[in-house]
Amino acid sequence: MINLENITVEFRQKKRSIMAVRDVSLHIEAGDIFGIVGYSGAGKSTLVRVINLLQKPFSGLVEIDGKNLLKLSASELRAERKKIGMIFQHFNLMASRTVAQNVDFPLAGSNLSKEERQKKVENLLELVGILDKKDAYPEQLSGGQKQRVAIARALANDPKILLCDEATSALDPKTTTAVLGLLREINQKLNITIVLITHEMQAVKEICNKVAVMEKGQVIEKGDAIDIFDQPQTALAADFIRTALHVDQAEASIFENNPNDLIYELKFSGESSSEPVIIELFKRFGLTASILYGNIDYIQNVALGTLLVKFDGLVDFGQIEEYLSGEHVKIRQLDEVKRIKIESNLELQEESENV
Repeated sequence: MINLENITVEFRQKKRSIMAVRDVSLHIEAGDIFGIVGYSGAGKSTLVRVINLLQKPFSGLVEIDGKNLLKLSASELRAERKKIGMIFQHFNLMASRTVAQNVDFPLAGSNLSKEERQKKVENLLELVGILDKKDAYPEQLSGGQKQRVAIARALANDPKILLCDEATSALDPKTTTAVLGLLREINQKLNITIVLITHEMQAVKEICNKVAVMEKGQVIEKGDAIDIFDQPQTALAADFIRTALHVDQAEASIFENNPNDLIYELKFSGESSSEPVIIELFKRFGLTASILYGNIDYIQNVALGTLLVKFDGLVDFGQIEEYLSGEHVKIRQLDEVKRIKIESNLELQEESENV
């Protein structure tokens, strides 16, 4: 569906050049909800603009459905772009037009009659849940409603692909969940491939089946969402995931309240998440544990669980690790480096609050 090979994007500013994207290759299948996650400046927004050639790469291959967009004429490229919808963080609605007129705008050059266009606009507004707002103006809408209008407008030309560039970043958590749910529904109902650009792993967790992690213009990790969440291979991906699963917040609180204790993290996935591991540790090793934090999340309908525990008594870590490995449970001691990092972040947070 979408094939990017060896994409490099370079910007020149006076006498220096900035490499925004470095030799990135991605393959996105039809029907995917593909998340591209990274901090600000990672190059993810630049990369997504390459997909529809709003940003032309310095080098590389851009293929959509087997067509090399870089070899198309201007008119051919315009036709291909109609198959690619795009929504943005700040909605980009026209303030002087009503909701219906905003959604109708992309249809101006179509062969549809006025009545057909009106019917299509109403169907799209019904799909995104704001048909009752068709005569309202953007200033009369909430942020979530504005994004629904933007989504309806992006769907006006029946695209095969929907690019979402930080589409939920300006929304509150409840509205973000609702908009992500709408995107999932659109993906399923219309079989539209969605590329979701975000700095929030929580959004990836909610709807994506594939994910790529970007840092300094490069993709440092990619794969199925469940694999990335279960076994991240890079420190950055692990940090994103711990934030999305709220483990980092729990660790900070636990370290603050248990400064001298050894804390262990147990990670479960799939069927192992329902096993009575703590009870088995007591039966086999006489080891009791205080559960300081517990959570189960579902990624693509697979359960991922985390426990933070403090064991009472001496721990033969090697023996415990060997047993848990056989039960498909990972264990690690939260190290001193992590403790120092969290305590340092807490101190910085306190300083900023006191300023």
